[in-house]
Parts: sequence; structure tokens; C-alpha cells
Amino acid sequence: MALLPADCYFTRRSLLLSVGVASLTACQTTGLLPRKSERPGVPVKLSPGFFDRSIVGLRPGRTGGFRLATEKLAEKLIVQNYGHGGDGYTLSWPCAQWAANQISAAQPKSVGIIGAGVSGLTTAWLLAQRGIKVTIYADKFPPDTTSNIAGAIILTGPRYRSGENANSGPSDDAIYADAPRGFIPFLTVQRYGVYWIDHIQMRPLRKGNPSSYETFLGRRITDKFRTIMVDPSLYLAALMQDLSEMGVKFWNKNFDSLGDLARLLHPALVNCSGLGAGLLFGDANMYPIRGQLTLLKPQPEIDYSYISRQPGGVLYMFPRRGNIVLGGTHQRGNDKMLSDPAEVERQLRGHGELMSNLRGVPRIELGVVQN
Repeated sequence: MALLPADCYFTRRSLLLSVGVASLTACQTTGLLPRKSERPGVPVKLSPGFFDRSIVGLRPGRTGGFRLATEKLAEKLIVQNYGHGGDGYTLSWPCAQWAANQISAAQPKSVGIIGAGVSGLTTAWLLAQRGIKVTIYADKFPPDTTSNIAGAIILTGPRYRSGENANSGPSDDAIYADAPRGFIPFLTVQRYGVYWIDHIQMRPLRKGNPSSYETFLGRRITDKFRTIMVDPSLYLAALMQDLSEMGVKFWNKNFDSLGDLARLLHPALVNCSGLGAGLLFGDANMYPIRGQLTLLKPQPEIDYSYISRQPGGVLYMFPRRGNIVLGGTHQRGNDKMLSDPAEVERQLRGHGELMSNLRGVPRIELGVVQN
């Protein structure tokens, strides 16, 4: 489940790198913004009549960070692209770009993609765009994948890899630039469900003089910027439609061993199987990270998002076209798929407290980012 860890954020460095893309000039840094600038804001409705359901998913966590690598299985080229933890959407384009480049360099006549989450579909999309014959194999396809219930806001953090992955795959610069850039072509087409959102990062108030910093919802603002929000149900369905029109084939199949992969009639494979890679490739670094979301009925008037770090756990709110997403839960090593009523209560109570402090939404002015 591609939910976001509490410490994810766009860094000033990532914004400076992104500004080279013309469509990203709307991105901001806190230093450009007036301290007390606000616009009217509408509170999220949390009453029982707006409750939809609670859902649970398992993020594919990996010690040391995501795995990008190439190896051989008999005569097949295997490109590994998995273990993105809570950053599947943010890392989808830079990691898929790296994987697709490895495949293109080998010039296979066809390629098989293992897994139909956001990483698998993005890799398949890039390869199909390059004229390579692609078949996607998965036991579940959208709308039934873990990626369908992800938070799916594009936020880049200061580090994703360590140890064996420290120098594998795209550089940090490429990740910071390509994470938002990959979604830019979809912003103007409604069926993809990709759009800009004003986002605020918060922490508890500091002791001392509160007038020395800007606040929102009774919390201290640590950053605010415009970023990209993705509605997974729309986005993944649109990618599936694109792939079908480009001639990509889809096969419902479960793999129990490397021998099953070896029997596929493709000279090259890309493994985007997420948590399944732990068993399939014997990767002991893989572990589940349980995430639980509370979904509210659609509230199209909500045009901002936030993440608040505070005692008792992280709270975040992401508005989608189809619902309001409340989080967040980040339980490492927990693979329980049943919804916990106590967590639903914590999220609703916590967001209710935040909404009681709504006085306006910080204004994010457009401007030019400078070094």
C-alpha cells in the first residue's frame, strides 16, 4: 500500500531541480510566502453521515530501501524494481525510467512485467511507448491492487536508500526531478485523475512565542507548497486503457517459484511484484507495513491537503475526486488485514480536533524559485 511515511516532504533542493520543467514553475518554497497570508477554507465534514468505509493495505517495505538491479535467470534478463515502501507513486516514474532503460539497452523482442501495481503499469507504459511488446502478469489487476488504495500524493524525501542500494538506480537528483515530471502530461486530461493541490506540513506548537512562526489547524507549519495529487482509481484505470490500446497483453497468473518465471517465453522480465518479491526471489529484507485509511464521502469543496506529526500518531488528509482520505497508520511488520475500529476512532477524533482550529488555509502564492 503506497501510503506516505510521516517524514516525507518536498525539499527546497527538489523544488529547485523541478523548476527546470516549465509546467512546474508553480512549485513554491516557504521563503517566498508571506507569513500570515491566508485564503478562506472549508472544513472537512466528519459526521457519521459522511463516513464511507475503512480499508487496510500492506505497503512493500524493504530494509535498505527500494531495489533496482539486473540479474540473470537462466538466459533471461531480470530487472528488479520493487520495495518502494510508502512511496510507490512518488518513485513510480524515476524507477520505471531506470528499469525501462535497462530493458531497452538489451533490445529484447518482448518483455514480461510481473505485477500490476503502479510500478508495473508505469514500467509497461514506458516500454510500450518505445515499441517493445509487453505482457503483464499478475494475480490481481486494477481496481483490486494495493496501489488502488494508496494515499498517492507526490512528496519527495531526503533519502530512500542505504546500504546495498546506496548507489543503485537513479540519482537523488533524478528522483527529485522525475517524481513530479512523470505526471505532468496527465494533468490536463481529466480521466487520469491527476491535479495540483495546496499541501501543508505541520508539527505541534513550540513552547514560547507562537507569533514567531505560522500556524494552521492549531499546529506549527513546517512547510507549504503546491504538489500533485493522484486519484488511484482513475489513474490506474486510465493507464490500463492506454496499455490496452498500445497492444499490451494482460495475463492473470500467480508465480510460486523462479522456475515459473523461467518458463515464460520472454527474453527479459521486470519484477514489480512488491511484497511478493520477498518469497519469489528470497529477499529477506522485505517486510509488510500495515496502513489503514478512513474514507469519507466526496467533498469537492476541499481543495487542500495536510500531514500533521503529533503525539499519538501521524494524521493526514488527502482529497480525491471519489472520496476524502484520512490517515495515517504505519505499522511495520504487521500483516493483519482486518480494520481496527480503535484506529478509525483515533483518525476521526484527531482530524476533528484539527478541523475545530480551522480559521483559513495558508495561501500558496505563485512565483519564481531562486537559488
